[in-house]
Amino acid sequence: MKKVIKISLAAALLGSVAMQAAEVDINGTKAGTIDMMFKAMTVVSDNKNNFAPSNGSGYLVKLKYETPDVLTEGLKIGVGMYVNGDAGLTNWDKGDAAGGYDKGAYGMVTDASGNEKTLMGEFYVSYKDKYFDTKLGRQTLETPLTQINVSLMPNFYEAYMVGTEAVEGLRLSAGHITKMSFGSRAAADAGIIGENTGTAGVGFANDRFVSFGGVIEQADFIDMGTIAGLNDETDGRSMIGATYTGVKDLTVDLWMYRSHNIADDFYGELKYSFPIAGDIKLGLSGQYLAQKDIGDALAGERDFNLLGAQIDIGNKKWGAFAAYNQSGDAEGTSGQYFNAWGADPAYTSSFFSRNAYRKDVSAYKLGAHYVIIKGLRVTADYANYGQSQTTLAGIMTTTANTALVDATETDFSVVYKPTKDWMFRVINAIRTSEFDGRVPLKTPERTMNHIRAIASYSF
Repeated sequence: MKKVIKISLAAALLGSVAMQAAEVDINGTKAGTIDMMFKAMTVVSDNKNNFAPSNGSGYLVKLKYETPDVLTEGLKIGVGMYVNGDAGLTNWDKGDAAGGYDKGAYGMVTDASGNEKTLMGEFYVSYKDKYFDTKLGRQTLETPLTQINVSLMPNFYEAYMVGTEAVEGLRLSAGHITKMSFGSRAAADAGIIGENTGTAGVGFANDRFVSFGGVIEQADFIDMGTIAGLNDETDGRSMIGATYTGVKDLTVDLWMYRSHNIADDFYGELKYSFPIAGDIKLGLSGQYLAQKDIGDALAGERDFNLLGAQIDIGNKKWGAFAAYNQSGDAEGTSGQYFNAWGADPAYTSSFFSRNAYRKDVSAYKLGAHYVIIKGLRVTADYANYGQSQTTLAGIMTTTANTALVDATETDFSVVYKPTKDWMFRVINAIRTSEFDGRVPLKTPERTMNHIRAIASYSF
């Protein structure tokens, strides 16, 4: 339920109202909604081995306003401003430090030096009635291939979306994206997570980012071809989707994306859950992702496919799951997913690992969570990705740039939400890269024992 704020017209002109998704009422007249949020995080510790960030901090301030109905019922305008920067605890000196290489956390900021950066990430016109809805302009997109694990500043899209639920239980969606803005985690997606393979949400090596001497800015709306690192503007990315929920506890998703002159993506997912004892439910899920080059094939030949399955069991107090993904083994870059625009539907993805999008990967993930008391939740996950056939790019080595060891990640997380507005989280990610031992500079070690603390307040 949304909070309601009643203020006088004079107070509205003199100050601002700060409430989470709060409806603003001025002298009995609805004046829209205001949504504000502050989020901060810091690296507590990590191995100083020239791979993972061993220090750093960042923050995000969000201020969003959406008007009441204008001109006609259901028509609204929204504006969202986002401010991101270093919280003052980052050591940006790239030189050697006592105990090893002390690396700043680029994945928390959108400016190359950690300076404060402001972006109008949302600026849209929306309309909704009983059967039809549309959203035109800058926005976040909640579709299977436009969502990714977010740290602070999210990815934004300049898009034109329409949808209908004229048939009960069936939602049809269509849209077109012309531009995208990379969020604060994009440099980590390209480097630490993607390891310059173009498979983790950014389609190029991280030396293309301004942070590492390149030309592509984060928190800046850029043409879909250019932001994919292809040095060529395109006609954007179109999509159609259908989601069926007409049967109790069953969800079926089918989506197609056309990235003009680059590739077609197909995604399908089925989820079904049912009670097995008391309040305990068993859930079964399956997914399929495919990519095929089209037109001028600006990203090269692509013939990728990914299968996935997951089973989960639990209730409101506890839960456990097991997941599996298998990717194809086509030759060259055809065998790996061109993941250039922030997608991560794979069941086996972890906080710092998305290896399922690489070539010929057999991955599994096991996890469990437990609610100790109301608002306090602990989680533990383990993922194993084996050794892919994807080769390491972006560095010079004296041997073949192939995997040496099984890639693994173990994640522990404690989340505490004492109130609806406050959230505190501590994450420990213990990871080994499949390329551990391949880097000749400073140290060949590519391991992590990363502890990060996060706090957010929505008001």
